[in-house]
Amino acid sequence: MRRARISHQLLIVTALISLASCSSGPSSPVVQGRSGAATVSAQAVSKAPSRLRYGDGTSKVASFATYYRVPDNTTLTALGQKDFNIVQPDITADQLSAIQNISYGAVYLAIGELGNNNTYYENGVARTGQTIYDAHKNDSPKWFLGVNGNFGAYILNLTNPAVRAFVAQQADALLDRGFDGLFLDTADDAEFFSNADIAGSTSQVYVEGAVSLDAGRPDYPTMRRAYIDTIKALRGVAGNALLVQNGGFDLLLDRQNAGDGTQGYIDALMHEVAITKSNKPLPVGGVAADDAVWPFQPQNYETWEKFYERNQAANPKQTDADRAFRANRDAVALEYFKYGDGVVFQQDFGHPENYAVQCASYNFARDLRATQHKDGWIAAYSDAAFNRVYDYADSTPQIRAIPGCETYDKVTAPDFTTTFSPPSLNTGVGRSATATLNLAAVSGYSGKVNLSLGNLPAGITATLSQTRVTPGPQTQVTLTLNVAASAAASTYIIPVRAQSQGESMRYDLRLKTWKTTGDSVFVAQAGLGKVLAFDSSASLTSNTAPARSLPTASVQQAWNVALDSAGNQYVVDNVAAGKVTRFPSFSLNSGAGVSQIRNLSYPTGLAVDAQSHLWVVQSGSTPGGAAVTTPHVGRYDNGSTTESLGFNVDRALGLGFPQMLALDGNTLWLNTNFGLILKYNVTGTPVLSGVYTFPGTLDDLGGGTLTVQNGTLWISGKNAGVSSVMAVNIAALPAANGPYSVNGDAAVTRTITAGLYDPAGLAFDSAGNLWVVNKTGAAGVAGTNPNDPGSLIRFSAASLATSTPAPSLNIGLGSRYPVGLAVGKP
Repeated sequence: MRRARISHQLLIVTALISLASCSSGPSSPVVQGRSGAATVSAQAVSKAPSRLRYGDGTSKVASFATYYRVPDNTTLTALGQKDFNIVQPDITADQLSAIQNISYGAVYLAIGELGNNNTYYENGVARTGQTIYDAHKNDSPKWFLGVNGNFGAYILNLTNPAVRAFVAQQADALLDRGFDGLFLDTADDAEFFSNADIAGSTSQVYVEGAVSLDAGRPDYPTMRRAYIDTIKALRGVAGNALLVQNGGFDLLLDRQNAGDGTQGYIDALMHEVAITKSNKPLPVGGVAADDAVWPFQPQNYETWEKFYERNQAANPKQTDADRAFRANRDAVALEYFKYGDGVVFQQDFGHPENYAVQCASYNFARDLRATQHKDGWIAAYSDAAFNRVYDYADSTPQIRAIPGCETYDKVTAPDFTTTFSPPSLNTGVGRSATATLNLAAVSGYSGKVNLSLGNLPAGITATLSQTRVTPGPQTQVTLTLNVAASAAASTYIIPVRAQSQGESMRYDLRLKTWKTTGDSVFVAQAGLGKVLAFDSSASLTSNTAPARSLPTASVQQAWNVALDSAGNQYVVDNVAAGKVTRFPSFSLNSGAGVSQIRNLSYPTGLAVDAQSHLWVVQSGSTPGGAAVTTPHVGRYDNGSTTESLGFNVDRALGLGFPQMLALDGNTLWLNTNFGLILKYNVTGTPVLSGVYTFPGTLDDLGGGTLTVQNGTLWISGKNAGVSSVMAVNIAALPAANGPYSVNGDAAVTRTITAGLYDPAGLAFDSAGNLWVVNKTGAAGVAGTNPNDPGSLIRFSAASLATSTPAPSLNIGLGSRYPVGLAVGKP
């Protein structure tokens, strides 16, 4: 059985997020143990096993990709299906996060050259490479030893401690952005100095194509040691982050470097253009090849062997020398792979339609793994500009009929795949969270899989719903995690082991825990299609930005939000084919709702009762007031998406269209666009038990909402056009008169107008403070332009006890029409 594809959770570690490593096996390959300041000393750095292999020597990765553009969504999906990705520094934080769901994200860093148009950081200040060059071109000792005209780059003098410190600063800045490691490009620039020594004296200028080295440069042994020491120093800067060395084969093995090569300081070697060669077309009529076209043409690639066949007769000496050069590269990479503990990334170039080139690349890696009885030599296939993500073609008789592809057998052996859903979890300390482990059979696999948990971080306990399963089309195991209230707010790795037929694989789930002070405030921002979460309510200020938000793509019109005792957030999408989506605690940023109640007609209000039942209002009308269906209220039990109890609001009685609801024990309250408050007894079958109007205190309830606190019904709306929130003593309401309305003005104990304009959502926090959402109005001031953005305001409990309450906090929301509001523990 081939090994199951490894789906690893990658960790974004910034100054605000630390990662607690597991005690089993090697440390998680993330930026741990870094001081936050670049250091360049290589003396105290020790060799260590590769962070890309487990303690038993098996590889943590089975696929990789190199991509040097800002990815679109399709490419992000393709990268996310690889185990390891090498990307450019200009990738955004959100794109990196998307890649890191199941993949390592390493970033490009040239250690031997300074690109004149690239961005660098010197003492925390961003500068172009050309600016850096101009500032240091006359320094002594020298910063630069020549030019690589192929890439518009200056060759760095790594024997200069200041230059090594500069390179370390770049590594530090990149790792602080959350990358999992560094791809150390231009390590093979050391070969220029080797070739120059062979060609002549260091006192003479050396030219090799578009590369030139200055006279007076250090000799090759000195430069080789400088490259090795630079990589050692980068290991010190990187902590446990991953380091991948591109080329630089003469730097690698201890036997070549007095027992102190880069082996043991890096985690993987990149063996670039191992089997295949790219041929950029020569200029025709003085016109160079179009760099936007030529890398993607199949005719511009061939294998090295095919290239040697074409050139052997015309250039026998050069061809033989290049054969020997590449044979030495292969031999060094193989020795590193065979006797060392690292991983080798074999990067070849081609085109999806060039099957002969694909076959040669894939077969080389496949045969090598087979002869060495070892995984971790991994082949990948891309265009020469790294602007596409290609996969090797599956085996077909047509491909195997191509000369050179007779033994091509990229087939899927019986196996199983393992994935987490969702791919990562968020929860607050003191709470629990669940993920589903999906195990699927591949190519008829029918064996049993034993599941177990690895050593868990302090403060985390976990259980699996099953520990022995047979993978099938829908085999699922529930992983439940309990986070102690004493646990640190951090990012943790939860290891799950899957053992089958004597082989054991580890699958890592990322768990991010949050700790807040006091309640969180959730605002349904219909104007943006988002829900905004403001944490640590007691310490919010007028300038506080949301801690989290629901991505726009998840909900079209976020009309309302409710919170249950477990911290789940329920979000209403008020459209014709409406829905309510449940988001687990602290999961808004991921956009990964775990369940949905669908096929609702313009849903509006929702609330959770003391038994964790969710009540949902289908208003029966569009937001503009047009009738579309019979108004309906439904109850959903224990996270179910199927209604367990429901009732219609009788339109024949002239009650109007219900909007929002509030629950008080066995009493359910609704407001309608006809200015009515409806009271239902929901002990058993719901019964309409009261209809109330407030003609003298609040005559327009259509755009507002309501909530209940300590026997008081709080209602938002308008009275004679003036925005208000009023408090109603429920016990003082007059007796109901069947389905007919009763004037409830006498039960109103307080009316608030200060700081209100077009108020909607109402909610109380655990300290007794009242939170209100203004749908429009600059800074929430009555009488301002209705096109102005809305706001979130707070009335303190002390202020509510006075005769003229005034808001103590006002947070601008940046958009019109925030509507719903929920306050509580996420």
